[in-house]
Amino acid sequence: MISAHKNMLGIINKIQLSIGDLSDGIGVSQRQLRYWEEKGYIKPIADNEKGVRRYSFFMVGRCAQIKEFLDEGYTLTKAYEKTIEDEQKKKVFRDFIFNQGGNFTINITDKEHSYGEIDLGAKCEGKELFGVVDKNGVRYELR
Repeated sequence: MISAHKNMLGIINKIQLSIGDLSDGIGVSQRQLRYWEEKGYIKPIADNEKGVRRYSFFMVGRCAQIKEFLDEGYTLTKAYEKTIEDEQKKKVFRDFIFNQGGNFTINITDKEHSYGEIDLGAKCEGKELFGVVDKNGVRYELR
């Protein structure tokens, strides 16, 4: 699973959008994007010989998140700070899931509803720890 994840990340990192496509996609003007760039909040991959800025898939996500926080009423600075905080939280989560050695298994219990359970490969009080997703929501169970 870890090698498949790394391969997927390699493919995703090759996805790029021009400043025009990014602007159209998230509803922010190109001028606004350039301003965010001047502030150091975003960074294009590189200007090519035609002067077209291109942004990585990761940077597209950052821009969309900043825009979402702006739409919620945050200032640009606060929207950026909240975006960075969210990125850090996601990194911790990814590191936990993908770098813990793959010591968990996922069992689908209902294909129609995408319900299942995850054997987290951990023991607590002599019992195994599971993550469960079902009609009752999301929870942990010790068995």
